[in-house]
Amino acid sequence: MGRGAIAVVSLATHLAALDPSRLTQLLEQRPDVLAEPVPRTFDELAQRLNGVDSLSQALQRVNRDELAVARVVAVLGEMEPAALASRLQAPQARVREVVGALCARGLAWDVGGRVGLPPRLAEHLGAEFGPLRPLAVIARNSHVEHLRTAVAGLGADPDGLRKPELIARLEALLTDPETVARAVRDRSPAARRHLAGMASGEIYFGGFGRQAGPTAELVRAGLLLDGPSHRQELPREVAVLIHLDDVPGMTGPPSLPPADDAAEDGRAAAEAGLRALTLLLDEARHRPLARIKKGGVGARERTRLGKRLGLAEIALWIDVAAATGLLAQTPGGYAPTDAYDTWREADPGVRWARSLLAWFALDVAPTSRETDDGEVAPPVPMVSGAGLLRRALLRAAAGGRSLRAATEQIDWFCPLHPYDDVGRSRKLAAARLEAELLGVVAADRLTELGEHLVAVAGRPDAADELARRCADLLPAARGLLVLQPDLTAVVSGQTGAAAARLLAAAAVAEAPGEATTWRFTPDSVRSALDDGWTAGELRAGLVAACDRPLPQPLDYLIGDVARRHGAVRVREVHTCVTGTEAEISEIFHTRSLRSLHLRRLAPTVLTTAADVTDVLSVLRAAGFAPIPEDADGVVVLPERTGDQVPHAPAPRARARVAAADLAARLLTDAPEPPPAGAAQVELARLDTGLDAAEVALLADALDHDRDVRIGYRNQAGNRTVREIRPQQLYGRWLHAWCHLRSAEREFTVSSIESVSPVG
Repeated sequence: MGRGAIAVVSLATHLAALDPSRLTQLLEQRPDVLAEPVPRTFDELAQRLNGVDSLSQALQRVNRDELAVARVVAVLGEMEPAALASRLQAPQARVREVVGALCARGLAWDVGGRVGLPPRLAEHLGAEFGPLRPLAVIARNSHVEHLRTAVAGLGADPDGLRKPELIARLEALLTDPETVARAVRDRSPAARRHLAGMASGEIYFGGFGRQAGPTAELVRAGLLLDGPSHRQELPREVAVLIHLDDVPGMTGPPSLPPADDAAEDGRAAAEAGLRALTLLLDEARHRPLARIKKGGVGARERTRLGKRLGLAEIALWIDVAAATGLLAQTPGGYAPTDAYDTWREADPGVRWARSLLAWFALDVAPTSRETDDGEVAPPVPMVSGAGLLRRALLRAAAGGRSLRAATEQIDWFCPLHPYDDVGRSRKLAAARLEAELLGVVAADRLTELGEHLVAVAGRPDAADELARRCADLLPAARGLLVLQPDLTAVVSGQTGAAAARLLAAAAVAEAPGEATTWRFTPDSVRSALDDGWTAGELRAGLVAACDRPLPQPLDYLIGDVARRHGAVRVREVHTCVTGTEAEISEIFHTRSLRSLHLRRLAPTVLTTAADVTDVLSVLRAAGFAPIPEDADGVVVLPERTGDQVPHAPAPRARARVAAADLAARLLTDAPEPPPAGAAQVELARLDTGLDAAEVALLADALDHDRDVRIGYRNQAGNRTVREIRPQQLYGRWLHAWCHLRSAEREFTVSSIESVSPVG
């Protein structure tokens, strides 16, 4: 049994020894394992906790002290807390505290007084030493005289020692921090630079049979060993000690001062954020957001939207809308999903909770989507560590602490972020800007709404609990629609979805703001009739929205436009225009229509070689109100743009089990799990790289039409992460709906490297 398998068994043993309270707390901190199908045994739970996505999510909350402990265990193997404290030169009490915190989140295990890591975590943190071989392996093929030279170089006496004894003496010397530190300190600057390059992986081998220079100096000092063909190698043990010298000492959490600014509730910004989302989605319902060729909403379309809606940072609202499941790609662009109306009619606290949790979980910074190759347009997913920094920053500042101080100490709270100083500053600035726009941050501290967000994020019931906590801060308020005699409508607050759809179809927004002004014009009313509305529907919808009779001028406008609408018919003969004799005469003699080259066939009939769509457009631009007919003279009414919804299946939330219930199940003697089904057996045969828990998740998704997240390696060797809904297994391929591409795709089963639940 390999070390990885032993580590999984040890993790399972550690989990089985927990009491119900501690096991429940662990499960609450790793909520991904609570999604159905839940683990049925401690072995399955250990495998799920060892999953790539599960570990990735848990590592987001690791601090610098915890990372230091985990790295030592990763490179040196399982060890006792006392040995850990010695390696880190830290108090045992602090080391035991950190080990306890890691174990409480399933990121470490403690069996028989020895601490270890889940195998995938140990492999990841120890990967930088992968090419370096242990001393014992190198020494087996080294000449005895070379070993004697190394022992002498490290200050010990090699006389009379045989090869096994020399190897044992070298192992003792090269695992002693003081001996190695002294040997490194006594070297020349060139030799120290060369040694650092080998320890960091920039240089692999020291050289072949070199007699001078840095390599020879390091060989004489015992820090490099001659291996096969006189090839000098750096033992793994030496690289580990050099690396540990560079690891910052354990300091404990930095002390963050309280913010000087008075606390705010964040209500005004939150309400403005909800309004921005609603304006964007109402606009997208009426006219889907244009999609650029490589995907996403481009800068030109975002500029148009910003001017039309009076909103800043349009990319933020696009990303949040998409992450909340309210905006998706359609053949005509990005449009609201069928979940939008339900969201729009919900109380403000419910809408804010869902949208803010979606933003909090985003990996990307919506207002900072730049890459080396340009910008990735929202809402296209992209690899980013911005979300990692965002969550760490807000958690560090929770409890009324200074946001500025948390920013300065972010490397302790978030040691795994991938940015240099410039990139880190840019992403932190983006996080703060977005948090201010969403009501999470005000001045130098979290708002009351922000404190609630951080407190519940990560809980299985986060959306419901956050909505409950915010209900009083974001009370429901009915929007007011006032129709005025000057053919304008003033909207204060948020109207219902039906009224918003009607206004977008039949009026033009003039002054976006807290109170939006809409103007009814002959063209806007005609446009609504062109889209299939009737005069009766417009009148009834407006009366219902404002709860009073229509002003007489608006009633007359709708009636006048409706009477003219359709008086002119455009029939596709290629192309005929029919109407009353007076209308046809006026059209025929209108100078601006000469480009159509109209010919009069009869007092009520004109014809042209132009397309029907061109004729309709030109006639409408000239002030006429035609409607199209088919070849049989039947009026053709287009589908209302506001009723378009995406045809792609939306991601589905999985059923979840309460942490206490799962803990009780696992701690109770349960019957043997049922035998694997046909799909599970076949998937296990096709992909031997997945563990049993991952195979079970994939088979469950295939059998029950559920979504899973997979790590996939394509033929070019590139790894991507996809959320898919498996549909059919045939041969060695899995046919599935890919939510990223909004299309069906085939995946080679053997190229799936990881599987985790979605939702």
